[in-house]
Amino acid sequence: MNRKNISFKERLTDELNYQGISNKDFANKVGISSNTLNMYLYRGSMPSADIAVKMAQVLNTTTEYLVAGTDDEKPLPKNDTKSDWQKKEINMIVNMLSPNQLEHFLEIARAYKQAVESPKA
Repeated sequence: MNRKNISFKERLTDELNYQGISNKDFANKVGISSNTLNMYLYRGSMPSADIAVKMAQVLNTTTEYLVAGTDDEKPLPKNDTKSDWQKKEINMIVNMLSPNQLEHFLEIARAYKQAVESPKA
C-alpha cells in the first residue's frame, strides 16, 4: 500500500497501535488534551506544526511521514507477527514505568543481551 494515500489520522492511529501507546499516554507526552488528540484521530483535524513535530518526536518518526506520508525512510506497514506483538507489549510496559523502574528494566535488558551474545564456555 502506498502510505501517501492514507490520511494523517490513519498514520497516527497506525503508529499508536504499532507502538502500543495509549491515547491518554500519547496526549500527555505530546502535551495536549485527550479531546485535542481525539480531534486528530476521529475528526481528521490537522495539528499545528509545533504539535506535529512533538508528535513525531514522541513516536520516534519524522514529521514528514506523520503529516504527509512522504518520508522514504519510513517502512511500509508492518505485518503483525508474533515478534511485533512482543515489541508492542514491551513498549506498553516501558511506558508505564517510573524513571527509576525504567533504569532497572534497562539494566536487566542489557545484562540479558550480554548473556545471550557471549560465547558459551
